[in-house]
Amino acid sequence: MLCRLLVFVVNFCLLTSCITPEKSNYVAEGNQYAKDGLWREASESYKKAIVANSNNYTANRNLGMVMVKIGDYKNAIKYLEKSLPKFENDFDANFYLGEAYRAIDNYAEAIFRYKKSLQIKPNQIKVLKPLAWSYFKIRYYSEALNISKSILKSSPDDDQIAIIVARTLLKLKRPREALSVVKNAKQKINRGSRPFFASVEGDIYHELRNNEQAIRSYKLALKDQPLLAGALLGLGKVMLEQGQQKPALAYLERAIRIRPRLTEGHYLLGKAFERSDPQKSLKHYQIFRKQASADPEFITLIAEVKNRMEALSASASALSSKK
Repeated sequence: MLCRLLVFVVNFCLLTSCITPEKSNYVAEGNQYAKDGLWREASESYKKAIVANSNNYTANRNLGMVMVKIGDYKNAIKYLEKSLPKFENDFDANFYLGEAYRAIDNYAEAIFRYKKSLQIKPNQIKVLKPLAWSYFKIRYYSEALNISKSILKSSPDDDQIAIIVARTLLKLKRPREALSVVKNAKQKINRGSRPFFASVEGDIYHELRNNEQAIRSYKLALKDQPLLAGALLGLGKVMLEQGQQKPALAYLERAIRIRPRLTEGHYLLGKAFERSDPQKSLKHYQIFRKQASADPEFITLIAEVKNRMEALSASASALSSKK
C-alpha cells in the first residue's frame, strides 16, 4: 500500500509540473525578461497571459510598452489602449502611448498622451523633448520653442534639445538666432553629434542665402554620416537651385532611399524630373501629395503640385495623340 501511495505521489508531481502556469506567473516571467532586455521573450510571456485572460490589463500595458521597444507601434497602441480602463492615470501607459502615436505621425494623440503623463509626473525631460518635437511637427512653433528653451536652460548640454531650438527658430524665420544656438552648442557637443549640428547649420546658411557655406556644412555632415538624409536633402536642394542637376538628383534620390517618407524630397524630385522624365516626375508628385495631405508644413504646395501634375498629364496625352 505504501509503495502504491509513493508511486501515486510521484506521478501526481510529474503531472502537475506539466500544467500551464497561471497567468500571473506569465506576467512575472515577462517582467523579468523585460528587465533583462529580452523583448521578444517578454512579449511571448505577456501574450500567454492575455490568452489566459484578455482583460489582464497589466499584461496588456506591459506588452504595449515592449512593442514600442521593438518598433511595432500599431500593436503597441492596440495593447496600451486596452490597458487604459485600469491604467488611464499611469505615467508609463501614457508616455509609451505618446511614443507610439508619435512614431506613426499621429502628433495630436501623441501630444495628448505626453501632456497626460506630465500631469502625473511633471517636468520629465524624457517627455518634454518629444512633446516639443510633436508641437514642431504640427507647426505649433511658439509652443515648441517655449518648451525646448525651458529644457535648454536646465540642461544646456543636451544636444537634441539644442537642435530642436535651432530648427524651431529657423521655421520662425529667425536664422541668425538659430545660428547662435548652434554655435554655442557646438562648443560642448560630443563627436557623435557633430554631423547633426552641421546639417542644421547647412539649413541655416541656406536660409541666409549663403549657399557656399551651406554646401560646406552639408558635406561636413556627410563626411561623418554618409547616410544622413537631412544633409543629403539639403545638399541636393542647394545644387538644384544652382543648376547642378545631375549631382542634385543623386543626392535627392539617396535621401529618399534612406527615408522614403521625406516629403520634400519627393516634391523636389518631381520638379527636377519634369522635363527629363515626366513619368518619374508624376510618380514623385503622387507620393508627395499622399504624404503632404497629412503634413501641414506642405499644405500650401498641394495645389501647386496638382497643377503641375495636370500639366504633365496633358503634355503626355498630347504627345500620345501625335503618335
